Amino acid sequence: MRLTTAIASLLLVGSALSLQNPHRLAANARPRKALAPRAAAGLVSSTADYTYLTNKTARFLVNGTGIPEVDFDVGESYAGLLPNSPAGNSSLFFWFFPSQNTNATDEILVWLNGGPGCSSLDGLLQENGPFLWQSGTYKPVPNPYSWTNLTNVVYVDQPAGTGFSPGPSTVNNEEDVAAQFKSWFKHFVDVFGLHGRKVYLTGESYAGMYVPYIASAMLDEKDTTYFNVKGVQINDPSINDDSVMIYAPAARHLNHYTNIFALNTTFLTHINHLADTCGYNAFLDAAIQYPPRSPFPPLPNITTDCLVWDEIVEAAYNTNPCFNFYHLTDFCPYLWDVMGFPSLGFGPNNYFNRSDVQRALHVPPTDYSVCSETTIFAQGDGSEPSSWTVLPSVIERTNNTLIGQGWLDFLLILNGTLATIQNMTWNGAQGFQTDPLAQPLFVPYHYGLSELYDGDEPDPFNLDAGAGFLGTAHTERGLTFSSVFGAGHEIPQYVPGAAYRQLEFLLGRIGSLQQRGGYTA
Repeated sequence: MRLTTAIASLLLVGSALSLQNPHRLAANARPRKALAPRAAAGLVSSTADYTYLTNKTARFLVNGTGIPEVDFDVGESYAGLLPNSPAGNSSLFFWFFPSQNTNATDEILVWLNGGPGCSSLDGLLQENGPFLWQSGTYKPVPNPYSWTNLTNVVYVDQPAGTGFSPGPSTVNNEEDVAAQFKSWFKHFVDVFGLHGRKVYLTGESYAGMYVPYIASAMLDEKDTTYFNVKGVQINDPSINDDSVMIYAPAARHLNHYTNIFALNTTFLTHINHLADTCGYNAFLDAAIQYPPRSPFPPLPNITTDCLVWDEIVEAAYNTNPCFNFYHLTDFCPYLWDVMGFPSLGFGPNNYFNRSDVQRALHVPPTDYSVCSETTIFAQGDGSEPSSWTVLPSVIERTNNTLIGQGWLDFLLILNGTLATIQNMTWNGAQGFQTDPLAQPLFVPYHYGLSELYDGDEPDPFNLDAGAGFLGTAHTERGLTFSSVFGAGHEIPQYVPGAAYRQLEFLLGRIGSLQQRGGYTA
């Protein structure tokens, strides 16, 4: 991956770190009452109701009423280590949550955080799992917008050396990552009897590398018993050179959010002059056209005189000492976070480093870090960006690929993602032919919104998904691009209703992201 050392280190973080110190590392109608997605907790009262409990799986069973600090029944789940052999020589940690949704009986969804080296338990605990313990909150709560309401979900720490998955890491490129994941996945399918399931691969950030390469390798097998890939979703993905994803769009994103950055006119003039001089604005003007320009403009060249993004971030800390490039609207103080990051010098706790939590999840004593200090790729990731290689063929072979993007992400920036898409050719044409920002993303109104306004909301209040037109959505030739206005780097964390709706679309439960009406069963 063509990333500068500084930028590559920033992709290590997931949703938990996004609310920590980055130095260290549309008008809608009145809400109407309707049902929110089902709460994930308390739906299963005894192991007699467990769907996947067998002699093979019993050693992985997690006590749904015995997860430390969680004062409700999480229900059926399984966690532990399974080998990634023969392609690897280690094991990968998983936490599998079966769904009670009757539409999910032939599906399995995989969630991967990025990094490389970030644990997928970050996504579970602070984004889309059945229970959440998010930054600034004092205890875990059921997640009404858990992806497990829709389908069976498994969170995996990979490659080896990430999270609870023991190292050492032996991968040198994404082909190695995919081979080892496939070996692990076959063990997982055999243990839990998931043969022939529709497989959906999802993730965020550096999973923009992981997911397309894994999906492509699975599809190459032509083996629907184990690798029946039916859809892919990557949010705020690392899919291109950082000159396109980060540097070229930085100045114009600053201009779009000048009231949030609050930087003076002299600095704004300097940055925009630099963006012109370095060719960034000319590149964006040529690259983001519908239909796309052909031939496509060459990548802008990053030199030491053209580090526009770095200059903006340095200046942003002057006006907002708690500036967060993962979510632009964050301000001081930094929120207490249960994921900890003690090795980085902040965070009062590290939930998954507790011995009682590790016993509950059937892992040996582990010095857990949400974003591993272990080097995953000893010589750097030897693979080229996924948009240059495997992603177009994954779109063609699934005709069900979704790229999500948060507008408030200032690390992997919206216009960089759009420019990347316009340089891809899939299903017989290059890029989107019409403007992908022209159509709305609709999220249903639901219980808890008018109640909040009227002052009779439930206590505790965890129905924190908004509704209405919360972004944009556009589909052409099997690829959907959906942006979310209020989201930063982690869409499910900041705008869970939009993330839930996107997943409904990926799973085929709704026909489009403009569709009105309530959440699906």
